[in-house]
Amino acid sequence: MSNDVWRWVIGLAVLAHGVGHVLFLPAMAGLMKLQASGHSWLLTGIAGDGLTRGFASLAAGVVLIAFVAASGGLLLQAAWWRPLAIAAAVGSAVLIVTMWDGLPSSPAIAALVFDAVVLAALLIARWPGEDMIGA
Repeated sequence: MSNDVWRWVIGLAVLAHGVGHVLFLPAMAGLMKLQASGHSWLLTGIAGDGLTRGFASLAAGVVLIAFVAASGGLLLQAAWWRPLAIAAAVGSAVLIVTMWDGLPSSPAIAALVFDAVVLAALLIARWPGEDMIGA
């Protein structure tokens, strides 16, 4: 595959994962009834449901923006896309683990796996290389 194709495939995968976090926003705010309660095993007992949902919505919004920006940075071949993608994956994983009992488990597991793949690829394997995607 050409460098352009790799860049677009990886960029679209990162973008899709980021956009998936949009489901947190209405669900956590209680505007949409999904299989997400907005309950957190870690925060609800301390901060209550309302504040916890607000935190989750804000965090999901930040993660969404970070993944979308990282995807754009990759497509533009900007050097800053990697640290931003790493930060977004860490933020996503922390959000999912924190809100674990308030989320449907299958999508949460899939999202955690994607976050782990992003982190392993970028931090451990140093993949994709600059020679492969141009950034």
